[in-house]
Amino acid sequence: MQKVQERVTFCPTVPDIEASWVSADCAQDPGTEEAGTERSMEVNHPAPLSLLELAAHSLLSNEASVPLVLEQLTVNLFPPLLTAAFAKGHRKALKALVQAWPFRFLRLGSLIVQWPNQDSLQSVVDGLEAFSAHRACPRKSELRMLDFTLDSEQVLYCGKGASEALAKFPFWLPSAVKAEVPQATARPKPAKNTKKGRKQPWEAVEIHIDLFLRGFFKLDKFLSDLLTKVEQSHGALHLCCRKLHIEKMAVDSLLRILKTLRLDFIQELEVFYWCRNFLVLAEPNLSAIQLGRIFNLRSLKLFYYKWAFSSWVRRPSSYFFSQLTMLGHLRKLHLSHSYLVGKLHYTQSHPSLLSCLWVPLHSLEICNCKLLDTDITYLSRSHHTTCLKKLDLSINDLSYVIPGPLGTLLRAVSGTLQHLDLKHCWLKDAHLSALLPTLCRCSHLSSLSLSDNPISSACLLSLLEHTMGLMELKQVLYPIPVDCCIYLHGVCRGPVNEDKLCQLQAEIQKQLQAMQQADMQWSPSTVFAYAAGAV
Repeated sequence: MQKVQERVTFCPTVPDIEASWVSADCAQDPGTEEAGTERSMEVNHPAPLSLLELAAHSLLSNEASVPLVLEQLTVNLFPPLLTAAFAKGHRKALKALVQAWPFRFLRLGSLIVQWPNQDSLQSVVDGLEAFSAHRACPRKSELRMLDFTLDSEQVLYCGKGASEALAKFPFWLPSAVKAEVPQATARPKPAKNTKKGRKQPWEAVEIHIDLFLRGFFKLDKFLSDLLTKVEQSHGALHLCCRKLHIEKMAVDSLLRILKTLRLDFIQELEVFYWCRNFLVLAEPNLSAIQLGRIFNLRSLKLFYYKWAFSSWVRRPSSYFFSQLTMLGHLRKLHLSHSYLVGKLHYTQSHPSLLSCLWVPLHSLEICNCKLLDTDITYLSRSHHTTCLKKLDLSINDLSYVIPGPLGTLLRAVSGTLQHLDLKHCWLKDAHLSALLPTLCRCSHLSSLSLSDNPISSACLLSLLEHTMGLMELKQVLYPIPVDCCIYLHGVCRGPVNEDKLCQLQAEIQKQLQAMQQADMQWSPSTVFAYAAGAV
């Protein structure tokens, strides 16, 4: 049988082991389809087991025979055989299947979500021991990419039991499963490879995995064994991580992981706690893992980042800033719960993070960083305002920079800004009224959040009237008005007058319909959301 099946994507739907896969010519990119070289086989709903699946179950009933018969099997039998073996935890069969896999790509994300089994994952890792640059003869497997990355939608709807099981693994998961982790985005397409035929023994296999590294993962057997297999492969295995989250990691464990990863593959990086973790990337002596080598980075998020310039961290901080100049692809920067008082602007003795990023940002989030008027003024004059599409200044007291520095900043970004978040910024009626003329110049604004600001119902209705000319504005998140609840230290503490709030909502909907803006959504935040955002 001619081998035309090369890419395999599993989509298990029910416990009695159903799978779907897409097949493509070996010279074809996974993201494309070509007539005559690709065909699909799908199972979209519960159905009796197919002949291939029945054959797979029959083989697994005598697991010891699986490694012996794989060379005689038709390639059509490999996907259902792997699905059945993964679901039931047949370790020997899984190991043998990986080592004899007849396709270029093996994506395990759907299987992991459906059956988050430690033994099954461990068996897949054990199968990697056959991949070594020192092997003299061509190996049986055609595998070029092993993908452990998970799909966020599948994780969100996989059920409580599976979610709890997945949370024990060092996988990057959506925020519904692991706190403070953003939802996963589309995976990058593997580079095109036009080579056909069997792989030569020196061709590397890429292992794709998005990692969530927290302190208790330092002894995780799955990750530890995976690192060992990559280290012992002498370059035959490449560990590729597109999304990386680092939090409270032991330095030795973190160093080992970073030295094993292909740093140029990382596109999204999240780091909690500067002194504990990020100094590793800012240390001049650790050239093998320095931040400048992550030159394809698109998104950088720093939480609890201490911008300290005391003598014991001054050299690493300075070196860290110099490494930022190499991040020519960075487009999103998020700083949260970081002490930035007066340190956002550039000085000769202390260059700022923004001044080191020479390519303009598209998204800038600076939340709960205690910004000063000098910081807002510097930002309004920086080159980043030329391309900024998202600006989030939540949980900063901006009451004293209106209409001056903040108004200047909004005017600077008015030509590109699409998303503005001013949640819990201590804004009152007078502040919002002063901002209205500038706000109405943001012609591309599509979403606006003013949650957790002590603003009256009358001022919100005025905001609605003035922003009707913003044709792209479709979503507004407004605070519970100060005349509908009790505010304490700028935070809504309740109780909420439900009758008054309902009257306001009815009036907003009435005006939206009268102005033929029914597709514009005005929604109030909840008291609980306010309290969470103010922490």
